[in-house]
Amino acid sequence: MSPLVNKRFRAWRTPLLWIAGFALFALFVIWNRDLYTFLTYFTLGLPQGAIIALIAVGYSMVYGIIQLINFAHGEIFMFSAYFSLMLVAPTTANHRVGVMVITASIGIMAACTAWVAFTNLLHRRSLRLPAALVVGVAVAAINHFLLPGHGHGGLPFYLAVAVALVYSCCLGVTMDLVAYRPLRNSPRLIPLITAIGISLFLQSFAQSIWGSSQVDFPYDTKPAALMGHQVSLGTFHTAAGLQVLRTTRLDIVIVLVAIVLMVALQLFIRYSRTGKAMRACAQDAPTAGLMGVQVNNVVALAFALGAVLAAMVAPLYVLRGTFIYPIMGYIVGNMAFASAVLGGIGNISGAMLGGMMIGIIYTFVPLFDTFDSFRMFHWLELHGWITKQGWNNLVNSVGRPGQYQLGVAYAFMILIIVFKPTGLLGKASAKRA
Repeated sequence: MSPLVNKRFRAWRTPLLWIAGFALFALFVIWNRDLYTFLTYFTLGLPQGAIIALIAVGYSMVYGIIQLINFAHGEIFMFSAYFSLMLVAPTTANHRVGVMVITASIGIMAACTAWVAFTNLLHRRSLRLPAALVVGVAVAAINHFLLPGHGHGGLPFYLAVAVALVYSCCLGVTMDLVAYRPLRNSPRLIPLITAIGISLFLQSFAQSIWGSSQVDFPYDTKPAALMGHQVSLGTFHTAAGLQVLRTTRLDIVIVLVAIVLMVALQLFIRYSRTGKAMRACAQDAPTAGLMGVQVNNVVALAFALGAVLAAMVAPLYVLRGTFIYPIMGYIVGNMAFASAVLGGIGNISGAMLGGMMIGIIYTFVPLFDTFDSFRMFHWLELHGWITKQGWNNLVNSVGRPGQYQLGVAYAFMILIIVFKPTGLLGKASAKRA
């Protein structure tokens, strides 16, 4: 075996072992239940994992370049959903004060993004500041007329999502410019505390604008092409008779969008000039700066790309049946962060793999609510190791496994980190915090 092949084999040895472990888990489920049950939960877990993976990539990209865990990244996911909602239909934010505050905020974010974007065009700050302010005012004015009530009842869903992507991108860039860039050379604990503070601030800001109640897209604004369409994936013989495995068109779209975005990101990072600059900054930012790479702009781009990936799937996540509320980003963001750590923080491929694994595990946990119907349960009962009454007493006292979905997903992440601290695809580093 050549040294190059041996090196690649060692790099993928751990994930291959865990894939083999997942195959054993699949055989366990099929033996206890049937193939139809396994595929049903697996098809539910794929879109969930795809969503988490795309958010996790944002954590890994930022950490890979500036060694910062941006705990406010989940709030970009949340704001994208709110941005889409406010553009398709009147919401609680569409009172006078709410409209003024959100419009002014979008204008400020656009001005900050323009300030970063004009770095190479306008080197003199005396010229760049007026240009950025003009862009901010223009975007704020455009947003004011895009909101429902100005001659239209709301934007079409897809157009609203596209505009929300732009707003979310501006939010990510503004977050870096205002909160993190001034702390670039500070001890790593200070930006970390700042990230937590930004997360709490954005949650409170969203609550003050849109309220704390759970909201959803009005039914007539949801895209008919994605809603309620079942797709048959095959027919299976089970103990209950012939069963048809189905999924929704929305779930297929989520998986396809995730695959396209992941492939496009990998190609961008590997082959584009900007992607090579990002890799150079991740390897050694000071040296990259000496070679002519504008590190601050590269970091801003990483924030922008991460924001776009998270914002792309936020409305689709809501269409799957989840409500929009101020802490939704915190909950999903924690799962994405766990996925990034699981795959190897700073490794984009690892974040993708970790996200898919966490999403699938999270989905499979409720299957064990019916553990008393497993063949393994009957085998244990036959040997006197467990009884039906004992299982019912356990469930009544501590609850069913489905209540601990998040806990099981985190426990799986911790289990891997204990034996492989760098994550599935991560590499050990000589740097210390």
